[in-house]
Amino acid sequence: MAAALNPPDDTSPLPVGTVIGGDVVEGVLGRGGFATVYRVRSPSGYVSALKLLPLDEGPERAERAWREMLLGTRLNHPNLVRQLGAGKWPLENPRYLWVKLELVEGPTLDAWGLAGGRTVGEVMERVLEVARALAVSHEAGVLHRDVKEANILVNKHTGQAVLVDFGVGWHPACPTLTKGMFPPGTPAYRAPEAWAYGRAHAGEPGAHYRAGVGDDLYAVGVVLYRLLTGRFPFRPAEHGGEDVEAVLHREPLPPHLVNPRVPLAVEEVCLRLLAKTAEARYPGAVALCKELEELRARTDVDWARVLYPERRRPEKPRARWGRLLAVVGVGLAVALGAWWLGSSQEVAPEEPTPEPVRAVAAPPAEAPPPPAAAPSLALRKDSAPVKQQQTSGPQPEATTKRRGAAMRNACLGLTGAALQACLGSPQQVPSERPAPPPQACPTGAVETMTNTLGLSVGERTSVDWSEVRGRAVHVQEDATLRVGGDWEAGADWTGKGWKVALPDQTRLTGKLYVKQGRVYGRFTEARTPQGVTYPVCLELTDTSGNVGLALQPGSGPGKMMVAPVVRVRVVDRFP
Repeated sequence: MAAALNPPDDTSPLPVGTVIGGDVVEGVLGRGGFATVYRVRSPSGYVSALKLLPLDEGPERAERAWREMLLGTRLNHPNLVRQLGAGKWPLENPRYLWVKLELVEGPTLDAWGLAGGRTVGEVMERVLEVARALAVSHEAGVLHRDVKEANILVNKHTGQAVLVDFGVGWHPACPTLTKGMFPPGTPAYRAPEAWAYGRAHAGEPGAHYRAGVGDDLYAVGVVLYRLLTGRFPFRPAEHGGEDVEAVLHREPLPPHLVNPRVPLAVEEVCLRLLAKTAEARYPGAVALCKELEELRARTDVDWARVLYPERRRPEKPRARWGRLLAVVGVGLAVALGAWWLGSSQEVAPEEPTPEPVRAVAAPPAEAPPPPAAAPSLALRKDSAPVKQQQTSGPQPEATTKRRGAAMRNACLGLTGAALQACLGSPQQVPSERPAPPPQACPTGAVETMTNTLGLSVGERTSVDWSEVRGRAVHVQEDATLRVGGDWEAGADWTGKGWKVALPDQTRLTGKLYVKQGRVYGRFTEARTPQGVTYPVCLELTDTSGNVGLALQPGSGPGKMMVAPVVRVRVVDRFP
């Protein structure tokens, strides 16, 4: 294969056959916000991953690139991703830094752990391997600072956990990346002492928290808690984000109360890792390893106990309450609908919704669309309904608007045919725009989907727009869908489970258009929670497999209302 003589534009992937550091590029493994990762092969046939990072896109990107290269040279362990080489490319007028890494193939730790059928012993063995990785890292003076399941892969060949991505790691030889109060990382895994520092030094110029060994260990506690229970130790704050007050002052619910299959001895280790101060946790990763090894030797723990007999999707914050409130909201909607249909000649006065109704109504999961009709109907037990006067001509416009609003409010929570029947009136259709012509998939999309992700043309999976359930959602032309739960590559059996093609919470972006009363969509990019971007070619379908979606009641000019859960299908061309 001939090598590319000149680097391509930064937005284009390198062509197959390009030679970097003596290795030949065979394809794209993924693209993130800071780098593109390629599959490369050495002259001897050894396959590895090569991360290519632009040097001319700002100091932060360059610093992260050098940081990963420098930290990687200090680490060598089976549970740490190995760095195999680094350099600049091209040799003349270099524009990139490349870092060659061991290619670790396998699912993320949460996808592996919550797949169903995992035993207590298997889960604790993976956590012990992470602890060993941190022990070696900390001994070398390197803090990871972003320990989470997404940065832990389970090698499908060895079955062992591998800690990856030291791009935000710290070592005394590396300059700080911290521009704000906290170093880069993920807030849900941030230790209580970090939040306490933030409160104590809020508004103080130049103040920034310096992470320590205890921060990495706390993050391991969060990881273990999620593996044992399928949820985070603390629920989010009322308006989203982390509930800092709970992290600082409340104890997490004991894991065995969430999942009765969790042994108490395992729970004790988890809760100690989640202690409020670093001093109350383990003195270091070595001490944690010793504790886990001693625990593993105990005969009074049922290590063969299965934590989840069937696949369990990690519960997102507030998901359980959202489901409960949605059920209550639907029941209320049905009752209101029956009341209205049985009292078609009566209209209650429009007054603020009373507290009892607000208390049980499901809260909106997203910002509501701009109002397109009259205010909602409100009911009060202490307000007598007002009789409408019978007229021989059409009803006044204000009355018609109130009734329409009342109907929509009464039918809130219903979808599809039930909503149509409840409304009993034709819907307005959004203005159509010309359907796009047949279109080829983005460059490299079919190869990426089939070779890298292990998907097959025609394969489908369920996706959703947001956490909304039980009612239609308002979507925009520039659409974003969410992969809820891991999209498994059904054609790629690893021997221990299906390969995860796209992890939970991957975002699919594309375009929607309306044609003859249906919404059609073409999605061309998938972005994982870790920031890796793949070109894709996915077509929007309903849950029955029909291309496009039926518009839901409430649609109108410039407003598309659709079902909350839909599907996408892998295609090799947009028709």
